[in-house]
Amino acid sequence: MGKLIIEEGRSVGTLRLGMTKEELVQCVRTYQEKCVRPCDFFHTLFQYEYDLEGKATHIHITNTLKEYYTCLFKDIDVFSTKASELVEILDKISPYTRDNDALLGFSYTFPELGLSFWRDHVLNDEDLDSESFKEMEPEIQEDEMRHLYFETATIFSISK
Repeated sequence: MGKLIIEEGRSVGTLRLGMTKEELVQCVRTYQEKCVRPCDFFHTLFQYEYDLEGKATHIHITNTLKEYYTCLFKDIDVFSTKASELVEILDKISPYTRDNDALLGFSYTFPELGLSFWRDHVLNDEDLDSESFKEMEPEIQEDEMRHLYFETATIFSISK
């Protein structure tokens, strides 16, 4: 399995902030061609935001990418490391924004790293021991456990 290296405030693999839509599409096409198990929806695993000049300001990647590439930031697999552990590790490198308590658990932004992470539901190790979790059918438990991890990562420019 290949690797996509996340460079803080710069890039994901060969996809760089400041690229045009056409440049980004070509990079994704190249990654798709290198996949062992290519799929038609591969391009949807990447989303972008652009400035008025049509240059990428944000690159969003989804955790489905982990089926094709390992997404690493400072040698940490961002989609296979539990959200609570990832936040703890990255917070030691550079603190996350704590002024949005309503979203904590769901969303974390590390402005000095040009990174943010999101998940639509919060599940922690303690929740796995709860009666309500234990009463779920095994298939539902398995599906719920995906919420231990972040669903998306976003790379954005570091403000100076």
